[in-house]
Amino acid sequence: MKKIILFLLVAIPIISFAQNQKATWDYPVKPGSKEWLEVADFSKRLELLNIPESLLKRISTEELVKSCLNYPEYRLVFTRNDLQSGYNFIRSMFNGFVEIETRPDVGKELMKVYAGYKPNGFDLNSTDLEIGRFISKITYIEILIAQTEILNKLNPGDLHEMLTMCSQKYKLKKDQQKYYGGIGLQTTALIIARQQVKKLVNSKMKHGDQRINAFIDNLTFNDISLLDDIVMENDKILSDGL
Repeated sequence: MKKIILFLLVAIPIISFAQNQKATWDYPVKPGSKEWLEVADFSKRLELLNIPESLLKRISTEELVKSCLNYPEYRLVFTRNDLQSGYNFIRSMFNGFVEIETRPDVGKELMKVYAGYKPNGFDLNSTDLEIGRFISKITYIEILIAQTEILNKLNPGDLHEMLTMCSQKYKLKKDQQKYYGGIGLQTTALIIARQQVKKLVNSKMKHGDQRINAFIDNLTFNDISLLDDIVMENDKILSDGL
């Protein structure tokens, strides 16, 4: 009996410690590594980035968000005809994106990270490559947030905060439009458009339902004024408490 009690006294702290360990995923095989280069087929290489199923369900939403935002091949989102198609592609290749869309608290966790992104936070003396990387990171998190499956998981209060945040960040980008151009502005406006689509009455009257829907579906637009009008109408909707 004493031996059993002694075993439990030793084992219980060890078990508790193991249960308190955070499950994380930091991509043990990274692009450019020896293991990566040994696989000739690119699709097979991407499979090396997938999170093991045994870990996927245990990892917290906070850690899963970090893993998705640190996805080593996130640049692939820019290799299709539009960013939505790009996201659809990387989602089809990485199980973390599929899992993240199922988490009820994913919107709140992404919002916490997004709040820290400052669109004007780059050094104007940086190289074009450095500025490009800075902008692409913001574009990447915004296309992720813009997914309907994620926006639908935000409660009304969080949505109001998110839409306010997007409007503020869009205006900061406009001040740096020389660097952002239309590509850098579109994902901020996309979050707003997908959430406020039923309320964008003035934007639809000015640009037509077809153009608004084309932007929402695949980010197609011919004039930045469409993005400006969406953001401006969002400001009015929020100020009117609608």
